[in-house]
Amino acid sequence: MNKTMRYVLGSALICMSISSMAEGVQQKPSASTPPPPVINCSAAQTGDSPPMPNKIDSTCASMPKDILGSGDTQSDADQYSWLTFIAANWPVDPKTCSADTAASILTSAQNPTWLSFLTDDDVFVASGKPAGWCAQPTSSKSKEVAAALSAQQQSRIAQLPPVVRTLAQAHPEVRLYLHYSGKSQALVSAASAADRPISKQLQQILDATAQPVTDQNGRFVRYAVYMNADEYGYIKSKNLWNKAGQKAAGNLTFPSSNASTIGAMEFKSAWKVLGKNDDPSRFFTQMAIVYNDENGSPSPGPNPVTVGLVGLHITHKTQRQPHWLWSTFEQVDNDTRSFYNPDCLAKVCPPNMETARKPYKELNSDGSPHNKPVQVVPFNKAPTNPAMNAVFQDLLKGTPWTYYKLVGTQWEGGFGAQPKPAKLGNSVLETFVSDTKPYSCIGCHKMANDIPANFTSDFSFIINAKQ
Repeated sequence: MNKTMRYVLGSALICMSISSMAEGVQQKPSASTPPPPVINCSAAQTGDSPPMPNKIDSTCASMPKDILGSGDTQSDADQYSWLTFIAANWPVDPKTCSADTAASILTSAQNPTWLSFLTDDDVFVASGKPAGWCAQPTSSKSKEVAAALSAQQQSRIAQLPPVVRTLAQAHPEVRLYLHYSGKSQALVSAASAADRPISKQLQQILDATAQPVTDQNGRFVRYAVYMNADEYGYIKSKNLWNKAGQKAAGNLTFPSSNASTIGAMEFKSAWKVLGKNDDPSRFFTQMAIVYNDENGSPSPGPNPVTVGLVGLHITHKTQRQPHWLWSTFEQVDNDTRSFYNPDCLAKVCPPNMETARKPYKELNSDGSPHNKPVQVVPFNKAPTNPAMNAVFQDLLKGTPWTYYKLVGTQWEGGFGAQPKPAKLGNSVLETFVSDTKPYSCIGCHKMANDIPANFTSDFSFIINAKQ
């Protein structure tokens, strides 16, 4: 055996020996590296610099009461928003219309708590009184609970136009009745009916957001607004659902969060009819009856339909944020597939331009699309915290909520401070708002008045008395 061969053989034996030693080291458990501590949602809401959660458990059903930490940073605000999103979408206990801590958002049927709340249409009724807050059965028997919930649903159905009411009675399994094709449609209509002038600045915003958004399948996006129990209680206690109560109340001040209450909250949702090229597994879905105006004009084609949630604003008046916290979420396909065609040139598909023309018509008589899709391009080019989005999306893996992203949270860092970030909007809730000036949730809502009493309404456009 020559010298070279002995060298090669010796080197190989040494490498094998080192490799065996390394394998032995890997197989031996290390006592110096403990597993990372479990951080649930409760732990993620404590301390001056709250840690990011790494586990979803029943503590995630509790709604955060305010911005987290003492530093008041964008990261604190965005973590508040994600924890709020999880709590709001936690499965509901139908007996109390609050989160069911015995259920889990990861494994239970998806039945979000906020969908058990009342809509503005439930409260600001044209006749009668607002719907009761929640079914309150006298026992826990399942049949009695179902009957109580059915009675609550019948209260909502009674407010529908006759044609839609008949359809809803034939489909008691449906709880969504969607007709607003513009986020501020009700506000514009009410102002017009009251013959009340609107400031020029506000009118520009309302005109922009009262236009229908047409998806890539040629269907209109539809909107619904929900309120939590604290906001509902304030409206009922002051009779703000009718004009006389509004006039007597004067300027409004909604309740803020404190040690015993959550504070006023609103949930503004956007939905699309799912069709070709849509993957239902990537959406939170519901069955819905869709129609196109307050007279109940139906859309041609099947009804009820499956709709997917594509946008959600969550607003919350808190002790530290008296101008409210503004969180906005979107389904991740909004700007890549659902409302955007990457193969269409800008000169053919100009971004964020209305494609439907008045009088608005959604479908032709044969059910085919009447309008071209809107090419939606968000003016928030990127979320305020993509890394945080990735963490929470991973925690929600296996559920439809993993396909939603936080666009951002708008908040104020102190008295007289400018909103942070300076502009914030949702691609399907503020599609047609001009980007020539920074669009601000707070900047828009500070002009909010109730209708028709014309008192200031504390950053909320929801007050819309019809009687």
